[in-house]
Amino acid sequence: MKTAIVYATKYGCTKECAEILKTYLHGEVNILSAKADKINLSQYDAVFIGGSVYMGKIQKEIRQFCKRNLKQLLHMKIGLFVCCYTPKDTEGFFETLYPIELINHASYVTSVGGKMDYEKMNVLYRKLFHSLKKIDGFNEGFTEPEINESEIKKLAETVNK
Repeated sequence: MKTAIVYATKYGCTKECAEILKTYLHGEVNILSAKADKINLSQYDAVFIGGSVYMGKIQKEIRQFCKRNLKQLLHMKIGLFVCCYTPKDTEGFFETLYPIELINHASYVTSVGGKMDYEKMNVLYRKLFHSLKKIDGFNEGFTEPEINESEIKKLAETVNK
């Protein structure tokens, strides 16, 4: 089986998750940036699509890739994932990120967690998060996010079957 993992990332976490996903997949696997002009999906049996969520939106490159390739993707085995802090069972969350047709067709749709890389953040985001941490009560329920490798493995298993 030949599989493509198409991703977009802001600070590198989604690419890291794509590389972890690749280790769990059987057969030939290519990791491709959604920023690439042309991705020839006809050579693949399965496609995973992933991006990170900022301010409630997934990257423009992922939205454009899905729109441009929707008809072809609906005839393939696909998995969808996002890097973010929102749990996968949050009702209606994925419908704001991916076309509903893709969600309904996908073998598995999930959130694989993420991480805060403060060094790679721009100054505005870094200041925002550091300010939030100083607010009384904010830190009580806050834990630094982590990549959920067991969820990535579940995602891979849906295509390996």
